Amino acid sequence: MIGSMFVGQKLMWTSANVSFLLSVVALGVMATPPRSKFKAAVYGHAVILPENPTTVVSRDEALINMKKNIDVYRSQAAVAKLQGADILVFPEDGLYGFTFTRESIYPYLETIPDPRLETWSPCSDPHRHSDTDILRALSCIAKHSSLYLVANMGDKQPCDASTEPKCPKDGRYQFNTNVAFGPDGTLLARYHKFHLFFEPQFDTPDLELVHFDTPFGRFGMLVCFDVLFKEPGVPMVTENNISNIVFPTAWMDALPLLSALGFHSSFARGLGVNFLSADIHLPGSRFHGSGIYSPNGAEAFYYGAKNTSLPKLLVAELDVLDTPKHEVDILDLMSAKGQRRHEPSARYHENMLSHGESMRGKGNEDKVWAVNKDANEEFTSLLFYDQFTFVALNEPAGTLKVCQKEVCCKLEYAIEERDYKKELFAFGAFDGLHTYEGQYYFQICTVVKCDSAFDRSTCGAETTTSSTHFLKLKMSAHLGTPFVYPQIVLSDHRGELHLAEPGAWTFTESVLRTSPSFNGTLLSAALFGRDYGRDDGTTKEGDDVDEDSSRDVNVIGETTGERNDSAKVSYIISIVTSLFGLVHAGLSVLFGV
Repeated sequence: MIGSMFVGQKLMWTSANVSFLLSVVALGVMATPPRSKFKAAVYGHAVILPENPTTVVSRDEALINMKKNIDVYRSQAAVAKLQGADILVFPEDGLYGFTFTRESIYPYLETIPDPRLETWSPCSDPHRHSDTDILRALSCIAKHSSLYLVANMGDKQPCDASTEPKCPKDGRYQFNTNVAFGPDGTLLARYHKFHLFFEPQFDTPDLELVHFDTPFGRFGMLVCFDVLFKEPGVPMVTENNISNIVFPTAWMDALPLLSALGFHSSFARGLGVNFLSADIHLPGSRFHGSGIYSPNGAEAFYYGAKNTSLPKLLVAELDVLDTPKHEVDILDLMSAKGQRRHEPSARYHENMLSHGESMRGKGNEDKVWAVNKDANEEFTSLLFYDQFTFVALNEPAGTLKVCQKEVCCKLEYAIEERDYKKELFAFGAFDGLHTYEGQYYFQICTVVKCDSAFDRSTCGAETTTSSTHFLKLKMSAHLGTPFVYPQIVLSDHRGELHLAEPGAWTFTESVLRTSPSFNGTLLSAALFGRDYGRDDGTTKEGDDVDEDSSRDVNVIGETTGERNDSAKVSYIISIVTSLFGLVHAGLSVLFGV
């Protein structure tokens, strides 16, 4: 009887204390604010290449080749963790390189399961799926480093050529693939690169918008060439509120306007997202340029163009963005310009000519800016195989205007007197369909440093050096698209490209403006417009976009319209997990278990 009374009193006491413990935990959780910052890392990896990528090797030989790169990944993940990183991104093709044939890449591929259909940590459960050595290695790197980890690898998926029209004759799909792992090693997301760039070893997948969630935001996934097209990147931001992009890439510099640093930073600035770009580092082949970019500018970057430059890990702190931080409201601009999803863009100017004639000479000058024909003689020159209309910067300071078709550009600038006339700069406009190494419609206003100070035909040619300090630069653009990506690229006499500090310039309402303290050796600046609706109806030669194939996908199979705020959802999940952990600890103390 006494024992029963004692047990009852103990249970009553225990119950009271558990209630008290829960109350304390709840109060503590309520007092804990959500994260406002996180640390991102990207690694510009010098991929260790196989001896001959076109030679078919055994699976064991392929694993030996890939594990050389895996060892580097493992050591860099440890360094990233020591520097406080929360997420780490590795480059495209970082495990094996490129220039494979369909047959020679096959031993490097693994069958990657769909993480929407099963929850799996390859590190913790290595035998669930056979022949997944690389998945297991990446999973264990993430788990042992307690990092979110993104890598690029090859995926193979079986198909039936007799029943599936798109199935290749060899009975399998081969995809260029991003994978994301959580800090416990769980496979979170799988994304198949949609826009292939001369990659005959891989197949084009159905279009998907893939993302994964973390306690510090939702991350969309792109690969390299994807960034030049509307899908899947733009809808992630404008329709799905994704505010972070992970971007493994094997990007070959294409100066002046498509350098890795310039264009990738412009994507972050133009769409108002955090953009984590990891490029392979093979400067002898012009593959280089990684960065961590925010809506405010470049938080960390590395160009490393010299053959002697070493690969580098970048780590930077970023703001947690609940929503994209546009400096211009893209959705409002889309509405103002009459754009709708999957429709060609509306022309911006109310009296645009139906056959794309020049705006000048048809009474449109007063509606944009009058072109001062006495101020500067216009000339044309090629920039990345497109014919731009240019005017030269012939004075140390001034105002210039230039137009081509429906694009009109205005520039106000000032150059340091001591630098004036040492180098030639030109201000140009382009409006047209670019058809070299792809097909996409550009509308561009740009200032470029010409390769020769005495030859205007070199304005638009590739050059990497500059010694001219600009004190002021204000560039305005009238374009027929709301999708404008601003960039300023600086350089020095050694040809090492770099970007201005965050806050050195702003971009609002199609106006790029430097701050009063700006003093940079300018290589180029641009308002890079992409009129996606005029890409001639294809993403690449012969491949029509199937508009109905697009779907918003995450690891639990959500579709468009079922989104939640990623930071809040992840935060709640972490709270619940912490709560159960504390309760379990309290019960262990009370009951001795």
